[in-house]
Amino acid sequence: MRNLQSSTHQPLRRQGSHARVQRLVATAFLVTMLTACGSSDDQGLSYPVPDNICGIPADREVLENLLDDGDMLEQDSGYFTLEEGQFCHMYVDGNDSVVSDATWRESGYELRDLFETYDVKGLRYFERGKYASWNFGVATVIPCPGVSEKGDAVSVQVNDLRWNRDSQAQLEKLGPAYFDAYKKKLGCRP
Repeated sequence: MRNLQSSTHQPLRRQGSHARVQRLVATAFLVTMLTACGSSDDQGLSYPVPDNICGIPADREVLENLLDDGDMLEQDSGYFTLEEGQFCHMYVDGNDSVVSDATWRESGYELRDLFETYDVKGLRYFERGKYASWNFGVATVIPCPGVSEKGDAVSVQVNDLRWNRDSQAQLEKLGPAYFDAYKKKLGCRP
């Protein structure tokens, strides 16, 4: 009888050890998979976030939220100067991510004029109509006579080309200080 008990008892113990080993292997596999999914090598910003958009000071924290995940950031201001109407591309891994666009206008041009031919969804004016935002952009018009031969006011907008539901709020945070810095860089009168 003693032999019978030990033979029945031993297989139960082996089965318990085998089940524990299977659970440990499964747990190790899940931990490995979760670590791989959350790895910063696969996603996230792997480049230093600038504190400017083509030389115009901008909030680094907001830019970090707007810029796309990737390994390399390149800023390209193209051939035009600020006085000519600069178009600044911020590329992440070769793809447009954030773009700043400035266009000189005639005297008397207002922010609302920008949207006469530019149809946007979710347009919202803020700070007493000084700025406008929409789901992927923010804009203003800065009176700036005597700085450019192309006009006496400049419309400036910043767009998040791969926008998400948070883009508009982030752009509204970025806009006012960025536009003020743009005005100072141009040397516009207060």
